[in-house]
Amino acid sequence: MKNYQPSIWSLAAVTGLAPLTLNLIVPSLPALSEHFDITYSSAQFAVSSFIISMAIGQIFIGPLSDAYGRRSILMLGIIIFLIGTTICSIATSSELLIIGRFIQAFGGVAGVVLGRAIIRDVYSREKAASALGYVTTVMVIAPMIAPPLGGILQDLFGWRSIFYLMMIVGIILFLNIFYNLQETKIEDRIQGDIRSLLNSFVQLLKLPQFILYTITMSCANSMFFTFLGVAPLLVIQKLEYSPTQYGFTFMVISFAFMSGSFTTARLSERIGSLRMIGYAVFGTIIGSVLMLIIFLSGIINIYIIFGTMMIITYSNGIVMPNIIANIVSIRPQLAGAASGLSGCIQYSIAGISSYVAAVLAGIGLIFMPIQLILLALIGTITFYLAEAIKSN
Repeated sequence: MKNYQPSIWSLAAVTGLAPLTLNLIVPSLPALSEHFDITYSSAQFAVSSFIISMAIGQIFIGPLSDAYGRRSILMLGIIIFLIGTTICSIATSSELLIIGRFIQAFGGVAGVVLGRAIIRDVYSREKAASALGYVTTVMVIAPMIAPPLGGILQDLFGWRSIFYLMMIVGIILFLNIFYNLQETKIEDRIQGDIRSLLNSFVQLLKLPQFILYTITMSCANSMFFTFLGVAPLLVIQKLEYSPTQYGFTFMVISFAFMSGSFTTARLSERIGSLRMIGYAVFGTIIGSVLMLIIFLSGIINIYIIFGTMMIITYSNGIVMPNIIANIVSIRPQLAGAASGLSGCIQYSIAGISSYVAAVLAGIGLIFMPIQLILLALIGTITFYLAEAIKSN
């Protein structure tokens, strides 16, 4: 299906749906706590349930698209997203809201999985890395603009307006897919029963390259979530900045990742995706070591912390789209399964990393740069192991 090339920005839009929806509600958590008369931690489960559902959904959506086609499963995903959004918008209890969020994420994550798989269907490996650079950029912009947008909606109209907006966005995306997206998975379809689903995963897990590339991707992603788990404690409580100052400052991290993704989009075809990863993984080590040195020196301020994190995040902005392009290209007929399984592993490890970082931060903040160094080293080692296996 290499002759048909869908709009990259249309694919980017559906890919950004889940990250946008995940973060849009965060400014409304205190209002949800007050509205439903529950604790803040209970209200926060509206976010946690979304992440859990995203990880689970990726397992099923990729292989189903390998069997039944990208377009049909993507449209079904948007319909499920709209059902979940409707439940959230009319929820009369926190339990119903959480159920709605779980359903919402399960459908919305179809865009994350299938946006990548469709790109693999229609582009060569190097061109796919370039296209994924643009798609990944939107995935960074979405969570970057979501908190201020959610805050404005909360202040002006209340928390239900967030779900009204997402309903409109979901309908627009569904109509765009229905009228403008052609099916890209026509050849080499795999029978979509449970046995073939499991067989797809078994085949992938027997491939050392898939496992090692997935670990590299997971480490890169987990570095961001490690920082995310500790940054509010460090910046707001220890350095005594306001939440608003923290929120706007955090945007530079998204900008750094976006710059790395743009670098991939511009240079991956010229330099090669694997060579770019080989350079960028060392950037994550350099940034992490610099942060550790600064923490050990005792000179900790917001500029140095975010400056070193920008080095790490820019490097991972290069690693992520390039490593994804290679993951889904290892076994092309299993691109959907590879995208889904690797995505599930990625989110699971990121969730664990963020939790571990937050726990360790209660013991000492020095553990954050140490954890970042470990993740950077593991990601680098697994990437070069994969390359050594391939050359042999």
